[in-house]
Amino acid sequence: MLPSVKANSIVAFDARFAAVMAGLGLDQCKGYVTALSGGPDSTALTLLTQRYANVTGKHHHAVIVDHGLREGSGDEAERVQTRLRRFGIGSDIIQITEPRPTAGSQEWARINRHHALLAVARQKKAALLFAHHASDQAETVAMRLLKSSGLNGLGGIACHRLQHDVVVARPVLGWMPDQLKAVCRHLDCDFEIDPSNQNHQFERVRIRKFLADLDRQDAATGDIALSSWQLRRLGVGAARLGAAADKACDRIIEQAVDLHPAGYASVTMAAFADLPQSFWALIMRRLIMAVGGGQYGAARMALDQLRQRCDDGVSATIGGCHFSPITTPSSRHASGANYHLFRETGRKVTATPIAAGQELVFAGCWLVKSAQAGMLHGFSDTPRIQGDSGAALHVKSMPDGWHLLPHRARQAIPVLTTLDGGSIYPQLKGYNSTQLPATMAARFLGMARRPTFLADTLIG
Repeated sequence: MLPSVKANSIVAFDARFAAVMAGLGLDQCKGYVTALSGGPDSTALTLLTQRYANVTGKHHHAVIVDHGLREGSGDEAERVQTRLRRFGIGSDIIQITEPRPTAGSQEWARINRHHALLAVARQKKAALLFAHHASDQAETVAMRLLKSSGLNGLGGIACHRLQHDVVVARPVLGWMPDQLKAVCRHLDCDFEIDPSNQNHQFERVRIRKFLADLDRQDAATGDIALSSWQLRRLGVGAARLGAAADKACDRIIEQAVDLHPAGYASVTMAAFADLPQSFWALIMRRLIMAVGGGQYGAARMALDQLRQRCDDGVSATIGGCHFSPITTPSSRHASGANYHLFRETGRKVTATPIAAGQELVFAGCWLVKSAQAGMLHGFSDTPRIQGDSGAALHVKSMPDGWHLLPHRARQAIPVLTTLDGGSIYPQLKGYNSTQLPATMAARFLGMARRPTFLADTLIG
């Protein structure tokens, strides 16, 4: 290809990428972290992001996560790092050291990779960018369609969202894989080929082949009964409907729900009494995930049962959360009881090690930073962590103001047991701390809202 043609092509790609970044509001981010696997898609995204960062004066860093699932993965990671260094792209290689499970290794790898990338992006105060593209979107919609997913599921992969205090975005979600390969080709950058992309034991690989066969059939016969293009359009339509539903739910939640910095919610159920079940379930699913910190929403049948219990004014447990009525039995009436929503504790001890100076997410809903090393766990688990002798200390050293909190709310707040067996309680917004200066801070992530700069633009 002639140099002038290649130059014109990459300029066009740069312009398109800049337009997408502006359309998603990502031009207002201070910097970017790209998830770099070394394949053509993530390589192209990393190259485009670096070129965009150079022009806009933003910082950009790539992260390569080595799960150690394949022989030679460490050498591959170093090869990718060296290759991208030629383009002025700095990167880190993060090795996953968690014990590998005997089953579900792909899901284990995905979760650990995602958490590692979120931690880096949070540390750098940057948006986290993934290279999912249009074909990935069609495959996702197809898989969810086969599983009879609802509207949110059929919306496919989100082009942007806020997770664990980090903006997560996919700016090439509307690009075809051939276009991303063309970016690499025009910039003379090689890429890796992942052999697992040909392994038919994985559902996504089987779906990919199925869609490719359909697309070839459609091209040969002119029959467009089903194609990747149509699945992508279905995803765009479902996502737009889902976004409209979310906006309607936002207005209701603002009026009827108080999210407290101490990690719980107060809910006026009467405000939801006349809502259709689909909207009621959408609101409750969002609240349960915010307070409970779960990665997945509660099932439809469980939410139907929850509504019945709330209509009856009785307590309920769902999705790692406890719904507790705050009205007296004599004042209960259908759909009218006010509720507290707490993260559930007591069934098992949730304990997470933290290093001195480290910042991490605890229980999926607390962002914690500590000046000392130790073990994070719920307040209710302090006696069990320390042994029975710690029970008296547990009550005596409770921070000022915590006695004003509902009992179940206190139980779920993260506490640090230090290496010498002492207890450190976090500094919470709005509640006094007995520790000066504060050696541990915890922020309830359920309070976070979607950044206002994120546009409603949907790629497609």
